[in-house]
Amino acid sequence: MIITFLSDFGLEDEWIAVCKGVIKGIAPAAEVIDISHQIESFNLKKGALVLATALPYMPQGIHLAVVDPGVGTKRKGLIIQVERGDYLVGPDNGLLIPAAGRLGGIQKAFHITEKKYMLKPVSLTFQARDIFAPVAAYLARGLEPQKFGPEIAEKDLTLSPWNEPEVFTQKIVGEVIDIDKFGTVRSNISPDHLKRVNISLGDSAKLILKNSELSLLFLETFGRVKPGEPLFLRDSSGYLCVAVNQGSAEEEFDIGVGDRLTILK
Repeated sequence: MIITFLSDFGLEDEWIAVCKGVIKGIAPAAEVIDISHQIESFNLKKGALVLATALPYMPQGIHLAVVDPGVGTKRKGLIIQVERGDYLVGPDNGLLIPAAGRLGGIQKAFHITEKKYMLKPVSLTFQARDIFAPVAAYLARGLEPQKFGPEIAEKDLTLSPWNEPEVFTQKIVGEVIDIDKFGTVRSNISPDHLKRVNISLGDSAKLILKNSELSLLFLETFGRVKPGEPLFLRDSSGYLCVAVNQGSAEEEFDIGVGDRLTILK
């Protein structure tokens, strides 16, 4: 069984190895695939985005994700069963929600409460080791999710770290959810949203980015404009992005995560 693992733990300390050791101690046959452990500390949006864009390309399995600013508080620990057949394991802070949507949507969710599947004593500051890693391992061994605690309604889960865009007749209002290492501005707007306002590849649209208003072409790749010129495009993960060919849209337009992005037909 495959277990994928994403966290904001970094690579300097023992935490990742400890979690993998716990998993292997319970489920020796499990294969662990690291998605990323270099998520910026406490950055739920980045963690949720990386998880959501990676999991559709992972084999069906167990997906352990821990970016957990609320560790040790009353926030729940979750197992989310998705339509594709996978299980997502992690904190109830919105981290798992976009990925669940990418895997067909939430089928069932369970609150992890059963102490016999946790390490003892449970640390209030390292629940990835004591709760989430053991639960992922036991799921990989074939235990049913209801063994770990009661089912909870989808409406009672913490929402995604970003909102859905607002789509009007000729306008989409979204937000910046990530800036990648190249300075490309990634939004929560999808090509399906563009279709609803009749914007297709090759069309020009007006974009309002914080303090900038500009007309950009919706193109399929960076090389369709000259170096230093901006464009907007669908990136490899399916999100709409504003980019500068061989440059940084973040620096060019002085925009950051959480800023509003408006597209006008």
